[in-house]
Amino acid sequence: TISDRIGHHAPVFQIFDNHLDSANNESFVQYYDFCQSNIDKFLDILQGDLVSKPIENFSVFHDTYKECIEKVFKLETPKHSKRTVLHNPWISPGLVASTNHQHELYELWVKVRKVKCSFGETDNTGGSCHCHSCKKKRETYSRYKNYRKTLKKIRNQAKSTYYAGKFAQSSGNSKKTWDLINQIRGKRKRGIKPLFTIDNVKVTNRRIIANEFNKYFVSLASNLNTAYNEVGLLTLEGLPSFHDYLPKSTRDSIYLSDCTPDEVEKIISELKNGKASDIPIHVVKQSAKIVSSLLSTLYNECMKDGIFPDDLKTGRISPIYKKDNQELLENY
Repeated sequence: TISDRIGHHAPVFQIFDNHLDSANNESFVQYYDFCQSNIDKFLDILQGDLVSKPIENFSVFHDTYKECIEKVFKLETPKHSKRTVLHNPWISPGLVASTNHQHELYELWVKVRKVKCSFGETDNTGGSCHCHSCKKKRETYSRYKNYRKTLKKIRNQAKSTYYAGKFAQSSGNSKKTWDLINQIRGKRKRGIKPLFTIDNVKVTNRRIIANEFNKYFVSLASNLNTAYNEVGLLTLEGLPSFHDYLPKSTRDSIYLSDCTPDEVEKIISELKNGKASDIPIHVVKQSAKIVSSLLSTLYNECMKDGIFPDDLKTGRISPIYKKDNQELLENY
């Protein structure tokens, strides 16, 4: 409706065609299931494979470990869910099992309520009728309702306990406290834009973008040196080599003892669970007793041979947006 007389208090509405994404409606795909039962199965298979296969070097160990991960934890059909460890970290495997049981009780009630009452009762919860089908409806619904109420209380308590612990850990650190508050509010950090401008061309291919990011970050130092040379602010030719800052080498001054399985196991146990990793840290910790002896042997061989495994030379770099145009690599 369009009015030709608009007062000072008349509301103004405008309709936009763009669809705003809501973080609450976003669905996440789960490709792996790291529940405790799968972890126990993984440990048994890993121990058997490490004993049966000859582990000659670190690459063989790495491939064997990955094969066991794929064999046990990878789902045949990916699951779509709004609940993830990242967005709902208080959801424990026990709560997941309880939620599944709640769904089973609900499906049972749906099945029972489809049975028609002999006396014409239409209430799905059984009403006040005393026939056999209505009694069963009341019992089934009551069981489902009480279980749902109890589970909701436990879930809220788990969430409160989780965030209370997080606030206690962030005590005295205002930055971490506000990050936690923004996380509870649903205010997330800005993500990487899927489209970039490279050589005046709009690029959406992820592999091309990743390679261009690599080229950009690798060339930062050399480009900076060139810029300084051209402007004349700094002359690099006269700078001493890093060898000039090193003391004279002494061949007999250093002695390295072999690492032991207990040392490797202790290092693994001190890893923080929240650190980024392709494999959850708690899974690595539970496999420490199985792999620590073999890892210590492989590490000692690497030190003696002076060869570092190629599998450990791969780094994951995550660009962080700074400011200005999001489509330009130099703004990360």
